[in-house]
Amino acid sequence: MKITKGLIPMIAAGLLLASCEKKVVVQDQTGNETAVSDAPNTTTSNNETAQREDLPEPVKSFVDQHYAGTGVAHYELKTIPAIGDRYEVKMNNGAEIDFDKDGNWEEIKDGQGVPDALVPQNILSYIQQNYPGIKIKSIDKDNNKIKVDLLNDIDLEFDSNGTFIRIDK
Repeated sequence: MKITKGLIPMIAAGLLLASCEKKVVVQDQTGNETAVSDAPNTTTSNNETAQREDLPEPVKSFVDQHYAGTGVAHYELKTIPAIGDRYEVKMNNGAEIDFDKDGNWEEIKDGQGVPDALVPQNILSYIQQNYPGIKIKSIDKDNNKIKVDLLNDIDLEFDSNGTFIRIDK
């Protein structure tokens, strides 16, 4: 029986995703947070209470600095074997921020525009020069590349130093 080259990576990815643990925390109107389960491999029960303080300090500082007064609507804690914890934070204004285990942002999605202070200076300068007045809808650090989606549906790709590579189609 012959195994194709693409089958082994697909099986490995499936096993990795199947072993992921997930914890979803929802904040109600009064600011109380409750962990809820929506996956069979979750780390919490339906009635477990979790506090915003469960987030790593760098995540809390980031939110306080760049989204002051917005509030966290909910967050998910995902534990991936061999990689560690990942935090997916959704803000009350609809912005979504993904953080690594150390609390460094990996991806930001904000329909109102990603705050300029979060965009590497080279990238911000390029966008201001070539797309004046157009805000960034999302920015994603991925494998030594930075992908930027603008609100006008143009997708740009930069290297890890912020040097423009190409328009992504």
